[in-house]
Amino acid sequence: ISKYLLKKINCNFVMFEAIIPLRSKSRGLKDKNILLFKKRLNLVNFTIKKLINIKEIRRIYILTDSNIYKKKILNHKKIDFNYKRKKILSTNNSKIDNLIHDFLSSYNKDKTNNKFLLFQVTSPALGKNEILKTLNFIKKKRISSLMHVTKNLESPYEIIEMKNNKWKYLMKKRVINRQNYKGNFMFITGSMFYFTRDFFNKGRKIVNKNTYPFQIDRINFVDIDDKFTFELAKKIEDLKTRN
Repeated sequence: ISKYLLKKINCNFVMFEAIIPLRSKSRGLKDKNILLFKKRLNLVNFTIKKLINIKEIRRIYILTDSNIYKKKILNHKKIDFNYKRKKILSTNNSKIDNLIHDFLSSYNKDKTNNKFLLFQVTSPALGKNEILKTLNFIKKKRISSLMHVTKNLESPYEIIEMKNNKWKYLMKKRVINRQNYKGNFMFITGSMFYFTRDFFNKGRKIVNKNTYPFQIDRINFVDIDDKFTFELAKKIEDLKTRN
């Protein structure tokens, strides 16, 4: 077999490990991760259903502090519930990087598992086709870290920061007319991240300045944090289904 064919075969057989962090006791919307969302599926199962049917994903690791959550999640041979998320890694101020470090160092020690995808179930509008497109890009470019980004809904030039009933413009240099706004501003959606074990171990972070910003359509993103964004996400899903 030629080197070209071997390279192509190896590329096609790249496998990924998926990580889904689920923290109970959310502030904005109580138990949002297990709220009924669409097609009689709760929010976490709505995401899992997409991932189960992606052949490039070998395992789906549920990183939760709640046994109640585990009972609400689909049973499938791809799903692994066995990691025990510590209380110190399940507070409102816990950092995702610390959680991933504990997961990789204490539970997922197999270094042949080198490619990880992290999904936030609170961004349910991310479609399967968009995930597959991202995986193909990762395999083709052989990158070590990636994050989903999308264009800002509002320009930073029109954003103000408020403190004690006083405010100031976020952008120090003002531009009067919208057509003169400069810069291609993007927002990190948080819907999906990719990183290799080697990339993470170097700085214990899933994102750094070398992370590739992979742009997705704005319709694929809404971050559920309260009742309004929850209902908005359902409306967007209806829109995508009709189209």
